[in-house]
Amino acid sequence: MNRAVRCLFAVLLALHAGFAIGFTRSDELLDAQVREARMQLAPGKRPRIIFAGFAMHPDSTAFRGDVQLAEQVMRLIDSGAVVFRLSAAVYGQPRDWPLATRDNIASVLRAIGEAARPEDKVVLLLSSHGLEGLLAVQAESGAIEAIRPRELQSWLGPLRGKPALVLLSSCFSGSFLPALRGPTRIVLTASSHDRQSFGCKSDSRNTFFIEELFTQRDVAARSLVELVDEAKGAIEKRERSMNLLPSQPQADWGGPAMQAWARQPLAGWLSARTP
Repeated sequence: MNRAVRCLFAVLLALHAGFAIGFTRSDELLDAQVREARMQLAPGKRPRIIFAGFAMHPDSTAFRGDVQLAEQVMRLIDSGAVVFRLSAAVYGQPRDWPLATRDNIASVLRAIGEAARPEDKVVLLLSSHGLEGLLAVQAESGAIEAIRPRELQSWLGPLRGKPALVLLSSCFSGSFLPALRGPTRIVLTASSHDRQSFGCKSDSRNTFFIEELFTQRDVAARSLVELVDEAKGAIEKRERSMNLLPSQPQADWGGPAMQAWARQPLAGWLSARTP
């Protein structure tokens, strides 16, 4: 074996070892989040906001930024919120969250479904690139895979009957609405089924949708309906100023009890009556 081949072989072994260590570390981080959640949601414990944020694509800092911003608001509502944070492996960002792979996302949703109590409120954020009927997600190999609407619907099955807010920030995310809507679920998307959304350049802080939704003044004192209405107006104004085709964010407010929840100030979510 000549020197060049030996060097290449050594590099490949090192890369393989690095991936293995990364996935082992990811599994440990995810196990720790699940254990902490189960402790906080034990019978007799007070109601909680359960937040899970998934930054699913490695080529933009906006997706992790979206999760961080949404988490800040959830902790403003409930300082003891139960939090899951998963992220694709973005170059230059910390590797302190579990990897947002398909298996890990499904595993977190299953764990939340098993642990969530009727009095808890679940908030889920999936932030990534997308196409019509597709959400991009980084695979364990580093390749990019896709989540389809019916697949995500199936993963949300354990949450059926439990109050949940689902936020999708990606292009064409409105194409997921028909599959995800339900009487105990509010679904908000960054765009309609046939439109792009914006704010996902490689160095962006947040996507337009999540930034305009959660950086509003007195956010905890306002209702979700108010926040969405103002966010839509702000997004439309930004897009018009940049000569962008309107993204047309969408909302499905669920059944009557969920609609009433959406009209409550965020600060009152834990005491709000839901199904």
